[in-house]
Formats: sequence, C-alpha cells, structure tokens
Amino acid sequence: HSVGELGCAYADGCFTAEEMILSAYSRGLVSVQTPFIRGSMAAVGMGYQQISKMCPPEIEVACHNGPDSSTISGPADLMKEFVTQITAKGIFAKEVPCSNIAYHSRYIAEAGPGLLKYLSEVITNPKPRSKRWISTSVPEEKWNDPIAKYSSAEYHTNNLLNSVLFEEILGRIPSNAVLVEIAPHGLLQAILKRSVPESCKHVPLTRRGHPDNTQFLLEAIGK
Repeated sequence: HSVGELGCAYADGCFTAEEMILSAYSRGLVSVQTPFIRGSMAAVGMGYQQISKMCPPEIEVACHNGPDSSTISGPADLMKEFVTQITAKGIFAKEVPCSNIAYHSRYIAEAGPGLLKYLSEVITNPKPRSKRWISTSVPEEKWNDPIAKYSSAEYHTNNLLNSVLFEEILGRIPSNAVLVEIAPHGLLQAILKRSVPESCKHVPLTRRGHPDNTQFLLEAIGK
C-alpha cells in the first residue's frame, strides 16, 4: 500500500536493504524539496465507485482502500469544505496527517522528475518483479507493460504520483492466505477483515496503544 511497495521490492529480491532505505529516503527528500500547494488528505467511509462521483473536480481519490473505504486528496481549503459537507450527510470523513502534501494526486506531479532522478541513482540495475508481488500502483490491464515488469525508478516514481489500487487487488488474495501487516500499527486490519475471505489469517505485527509492543510482536511471530 503506497510506500509499502518499497518493502515488496525488498521481499521480492529486487532491492537490497540499502536500496530500499535509500529509495524511501529519496521519496521523503523530494517531498520536502518540492514547493507543493498546501494540500490535505482524508479518510472516507465509501468505496472508490461511490466517492468518485461525489468529489468536486479539484479533489481526487488517492487510495482505493476497500469497498467501503477510500482516501481523498486535494487543496487543503477545498478538502476541509468537502469533508464538512459529506460529514453533514452522515458519511464518515476525517482528515489524516500528511504533512500538508496531497499525495497520489495531480498536485504532486512536480515532484516526479526529481524523484525519478534520485531513484535512478539508487536503482542502477532494475530487477524484474515476480508474480508474487501484486502491484497496487499499476492497473491490472497494464501489468504486461514495460513500467510494470521491473522494480525500476520509473515504477516507484509512478507509485508516488498515482492512485493506490489496494481494493482492486484484494480479490486476488487466496482464501487460505496468512496476511502479515508490517506497519507502525495495524492500519489496514479493519479493511482487510471486511474485504477478504473469513478463512484468511490476519497477523498485524504492532498494535497502537498496546502496553508492550515487543510482546505483541513476538506473539505475532509465533502465530
């Protein structure tokens, strides 16, 4: 999901640990170096098909999280107004921390050339992605296109600039899958449990507010 594809590159054998860390650093570096408009992002309790019909032209659906969950992105003032409007209609909507950057939208296109340059210096020998790595940044109908075949600077630049297509790949998760969420906290647990077969096993490695996350991690590894 979004920057998590850098982790996919490492797990898939496409990145060394150093390449993964430097790629993540490059992504952060270009985010602070580029003079973006003041942006905002918000979590919304509606799927892409529903919320995309309601968004004004200036606001985009940045992340297709699940059938009843999306993240929208756009100029801060318009986002605040739109969130207020749909909340008044009884739709869940809440702005989320994003450093005032409207990620995964047209408003960060200016960061593309800089990120491509940085990543090209890090990823000097792009390796082919295996079938185990299900892309959330390239639509399935383009998986055979050159940009989707390699864990390249172009692939990871596209990841930042375009929508996260998480909902679209949920149907590819097998019914016997063990889903390990590697993240600061189990942000996607609720979405996953609602969106994949009940027979799947869910193993988040951390839990926000847990009194001892070392214990929680060890228990998760045990599972």
